[in-house]
Amino acid sequence: MNDIIRAYLTDQLPPAERDAFEQRLTDDPEFAAEAAETATLYAAIQAEGDRELEAKLITYAKPQHQMDATVMYPNPTKTNIRKMTSYARIVYAAAVLVGLIVVILPLWLMNRSDATITATPEEIYATNFTIPPAPEARGAEQATQWRRHFARGDYKTTIAQLEGLLADTTFTGRSEAFYYLGIAQLASDNPEAALQALAQVREESFDWDSAQWYSALAQLKLGQTDAARQTLTRISNQPNHAHQKQAKELLEQL
Repeated sequence: MNDIIRAYLTDQLPPAERDAFEQRLTDDPEFAAEAAETATLYAAIQAEGDRELEAKLITYAKPQHQMDATVMYPNPTKTNIRKMTSYARIVYAAAVLVGLIVVILPLWLMNRSDATITATPEEIYATNFTIPPAPEARGAEQATQWRRHFARGDYKTTIAQLEGLLADTTFTGRSEAFYYLGIAQLASDNPEAALQALAQVREESFDWDSAQWYSALAQLKLGQTDAARQTLTRISNQPNHAHQKQAKELLEQL
């Protein structure tokens, strides 16, 4: 792990790995703390290396006055000094980079954290909207056709068939039909029509809890944040509600 952090500090990571490293700094506070600690230790090591390097440079850097001998026979001491001087430049550059990381990293993480907390209502909707499975087919053939279309993802046909059934005042199972009509409308990107359908689900029906949840999502999709917050609050205040935990999590994001 320290090798990866050191490679990042010396700018030796490929672009993709650097992006992944920086994303992890944002997502993993423990890793960010470890990286900051490693950067501090690395800077101290480099500083100690600089002191030793300076002492060696003083020892090896002796005056050379015989130019003819120097031209014909390059002095190995001077060659070593050049190499060490080049190394010193690298060490100093790395030390400066480490210093910048130690100072700037906390500020960068703070700014990145603030940026990732904020999400639009529509983004929250997109993250949480999932389509429930189609209900089991039961009853007359005419009343079960829409279930097969719903299962296949043919929401346009599902909507048309459910609206046809609900137009018949003698049709039973209306709450279930309104609930799946609302889901199909949401899946078809019609949140306003979805809200109207979900509002027709009766409180005593089996689908009531889920109808409330999807109503809150439809409100988020429409940008009705206050209304969604009220709906989610009602859900979170019901201990036995099927979506209580999800509602509490969404309220923390709003």
